[in-house]
Amino acid sequence: MAACQDQDELLTLFAAGALEPEEAARVRAHLDTCAACRSEAEANHDVLGLAALPQPSVREQAVVAALPQTTVSAWRREQVQKAARMRTAGALMAAAAVVLLVMGPVVQHRTVTPPLPTAQVESTSSEEDTLALEQWALADPLTEALDLSEVDLEEAESDESLDSELDDFFTYPNPGDSL
Repeated sequence: MAACQDQDELLTLFAAGALEPEEAARVRAHLDTCAACRSEAEANHDVLGLAALPQPSVREQAVVAALPQTTVSAWRREQVQKAARMRTAGALMAAAAVVLLVMGPVVQHRTVTPPLPTAQVESTSSEEDTLALEQWALADPLTEALDLSEVDLEEAESDESLDSELDDFFTYPNPGDSL
């Protein structure tokens, strides 16, 4: 004999003890009149009884009761540790600032040595200057970067304005230096 279809879900909830008191009273009244539903409710109760957890021990009840206090204590401990880390970081930053304030002027105060005076190169003849320039240009690794080819060098030999610029360069190697 099968239980009533409209009572099937209510019987499971009744066996689990999950019904409101008014609904549980209605199901009990139905169980008094229906033998199939009564046997179904007993079967559900037996199955759910196998899955029920045992009552918590005294120690477990004490742990559950102390849980709020334990949680608050752990949170306070974490806050104290965080504050200690912040104080340590602040102290280290303050020490670094003091070091920078003390060492800053020392590092910035560098002795500037004046450039050594350069000897003026006297030009004896433009042919010697041109020959020296050619030797220098051939020995310079930047010739390719400057796009100076032999044809350009021959044109440069004939250009007197370039010669005067080169003379000035060799005479005053540092731009802005003048005697």
